[in-house]
Amino acid sequence: MLLTEIGQLLIESIGQLQRFIQLCIGLTIAIIVGLLLLRYLPELMKLNPFGSSYLSMRRPTNNLVGHMRRSRFHGPLRQSLGFDPSLLMVLVALAILWYVITGVLGNFFSILQGIGLSLLSFGSGEILIGLRYLIGAGILAVLFFLMALMTIVFVNWIFGMFTHLAGRALNRLHPLLQLFEFGGAFTGWSFMILWIALSFAVRAVESIFF
Repeated sequence: MLLTEIGQLLIESIGQLQRFIQLCIGLTIAIIVGLLLLRYLPELMKLNPFGSSYLSMRRPTNNLVGHMRRSRFHGPLRQSLGFDPSLLMVLVALAILWYVITGVLGNFFSILQGIGLSLLSFGSGEILIGLRYLIGAGILAVLFFLMALMTIVFVNWIFGMFTHLAGRALNRLHPLLQLFEFGGAFTGWSFMILWIALSFAVRAVESIFF
């Protein structure tokens, strides 16, 4: 009975966690948009560009916008669009970031579901089915770890954050990235190929074990 209750609680918590993630996405968008508007408010108010108010209102987004302007996409986009695309790039990068994070978190939710289903099966006496769910959750946990490392590297690449942590994550991933460096037309695509391979492995595990 206890195993059944714990398993049911884990499965029910997934919905609450998903709603929490949606709340985090909304708050992140609101904060970033607010900071970007605050950045350009001094220009609209015609404040002294060397004054403390002007500098303090722009300081929170200096690193973020600066990283976008150092990106290899900034120059070509500016030429194509005819204006500074830094703000647009920040918002697009934020959307891509949350898309990747929600995909990784979906893997985490599958782990919780697998553990919950295994506990429900053990509680009802279905040992073999419970073991299948538990094995699937274990495999997904390993894949989740690798995809979490890749997400840290991706966040650093987009926003320039977590540099030290991203370096350690990249060292962990290096043997796998070398494995997927096929050369030729695929030179430099090992990161993307590894991500696709891990995503395919996740779908395969979910379809077979769950």
